[in-house]
Amino acid sequence: MTTPSLPPTTNRLVGLLLLCSGALLGLGLLLKIGIMLYGWNKGDTALSVGLLSLNLLALLASGLLMRWGLRMRRGQGDARNPNTNEIL
Repeated sequence: MTTPSLPPTTNRLVGLLLLCSGALLGLGLLLKIGIMLYGWNKGDTALSVGLLSLNLLALLASGLLMRWGLRMRRGQGDARNPNTNEIL
C-alpha cells in the first residue's frame, strides 16, 4: 500500500526546509574544512585524511539535500513522462 503524496503547499514547505538545512550544513562544513586546511598548511600533524574525506562526503550530501529540496519546491516528481522522445 502506497502512502498518499503531500499537498502542494506542504510539499513546497518541506522543500524550503530541505533547501535551508542543506545550505546551512554546507556552509558549516565549508568553514570546518577551511579551518582544517589552514591547520594542515601550518603543519598540524593531528589531521587525518579520513576525517577530511568524511567532511567532503558530508558536503556532497548537503548538496544532494539542496537538490532534493529544490525538486520538491518546483514540484518535479520522480515519474518520467513516457510520451517524450528522450533517450533513456
